[in-house]
Amino acid sequence: MMSLLVVAWVALAWVGDEYLPENWPVEISRETLMNLFGILASTMLTVATFSVSAISSAYASVANSASPRATRIVMADGSVRSMLGAFLATFIYAVVSITALSAVSFGKAGRFLLFVAFCVLVGWVLVSFLRWVDRVTRLGRLGDTVERVMELSRRTFSSPKIIGGNGGVETREPAPSARREVKATECGYLMYLDMDVLQKLAETIEGKLWLAVRPGSLITPGRTIARIDSVKEWPEDGDDIVRSAMTLGDERSAETDPRFCLILLAEIADRALSPAINDPGTAIAVLRSQIELFDLWVKTRSEIASSMDGEKDGEEFPNILVPEIEAEELVSDAFTPIARDGAGSVEVGVRLQKALVAIRCLGNEELAKSASEFSALAIELAEQALISERHREAVRLAGSQSC
Repeated sequence: MMSLLVVAWVALAWVGDEYLPENWPVEISRETLMNLFGILASTMLTVATFSVSAISSAYASVANSASPRATRIVMADGSVRSMLGAFLATFIYAVVSITALSAVSFGKAGRFLLFVAFCVLVGWVLVSFLRWVDRVTRLGRLGDTVERVMELSRRTFSSPKIIGGNGGVETREPAPSARREVKATECGYLMYLDMDVLQKLAETIEGKLWLAVRPGSLITPGRTIARIDSVKEWPEDGDDIVRSAMTLGDERSAETDPRFCLILLAEIADRALSPAINDPGTAIAVLRSQIELFDLWVKTRSEIASSMDGEKDGEEFPNILVPEIEAEELVSDAFTPIARDGAGSVEVGVRLQKALVAIRCLGNEELAKSASEFSALAIELAEQALISERHREAVRLAGSQSC
């Protein structure tokens, strides 16, 4: 967009000669502009090339040190794209201006307009470059990657709609004897549910749709994705409508999948615990971040319960039943890699037990039960991996603490 604007400004400067007065008080010579734009073009080309190289190296670093699946989150950083856009737009403006000055004749007013844009863009580039220097020193670093993942995860875990049933009715009960089952015909991860379409379909048949999947589920051909309990006849295109309401992708999305947020953090911790990196400190830092997300989950679940007042009749899409995310799944996603590959590290084992104790104390009974069960599993793994009895006792002691 900025590239189009700067090109349009050059055209406006040329057209402006016909409408602005000829006795313009300020005169910028053509030679001066050619020199300025020549310096600007060569400088911006160098800066843009350096920026692209730095970004590519940073993304490769994220994939190698954190998780390849975290690269997409880092790449979505709008500030990086904004800064790179400033450099490229300024370079394009300089090149187009040099070409225009060489091809056509500009009057005093036109040259002045070109100079005004030059000053504005130079100021914009200076501000962007200062921000870029600060950003590039952090881009690709492990701590910055974890924080980027956490920023997105906080938004996901703070959304009642995502944590809940996407506006539908959450349920753990199996569907009753359904009149019809809808099978998938494609393979991919469920990225998005169009609940409006599903609700309209359910109202048309005067029935309910029991979804067997939710965002993050792996859908394969032949898998049941919905069961229908209806009064009216199922329309001929009903199966296609259900399938079209489900957007599939090659990868899971942290924007709509809370479990994937925890998996991303667990992968970062697991990579840090590998023999090649051997960085238990990062795994311990990830444990703190995961406690924060579980706290947000408990608060969001409480918010959902308060808004419903214990009744399931106030959902936005009351005819759509969505499987509920179980606490056991969240705990397993968050801590299984850390418990397995960090079992031989006493500091990781102790911190893991303390994290599970903290989760037990968040006030959610189901989550507390799952954390206690996983604590026993983690202690079992640590006892088999740790050599020193004193270290094994330290892990057991950490897991036996109370709130």
